[in-house]
Amino acid sequence: MARVAKIIAGLSLSLCLGVAGCAPPAPPDELSGLWSATPLACATGVGVRFEPDTIAMVYRDKSEVLFAHPRYQRLAGDDFRVRVTYRLPHVAGGAGDPGAHGVFVLGRRADGAIAPLTHNLLDGRTGTARLRIAGDPAATLLTLSPCDPSGSATGLRGRA
Repeated sequence: MARVAKIIAGLSLSLCLGVAGCAPPAPPDELSGLWSATPLACATGVGVRFEPDTIAMVYRDKSEVLFAHPRYQRLAGDDFRVRVTYRLPHVAGGAGDPGAHGVFVLGRRADGAIAPLTHNLLDGRTGTARLRIAGDPAATLLTLSPCDPSGSATGLRGRA
């Protein structure tokens, strides 16, 4: 009986370690906090948060998922760049598992803001890629400046 208990305890520990190893990787520390397009948005607590399991649009008292289950990969080099891979949402009536996903690379600009450097949509079944260049809504949505750690930026006229 004691041997069975040890085996079960060992399996439980293995399962816990296995599940912990499967947790989504956290975004790089440089993406922590609230990011917004304007100082007014920062001041009102509206912006984007990069979390391990979601990239979400945050409003003062609620949030909306922009990209579910993103995978973050910090790219080598002196400049800050991070590749984010995400699954495209399933469309009702569409293919059961299209395997489609998107990939964008965020880079830091000279002013401290981040912006997508590239954005591709990939078909998992055929391997085809669609490059988003002009008029990409993700480029507008993800061109962001950091808000301060308290979640609000300096006032509109430079006043706290």
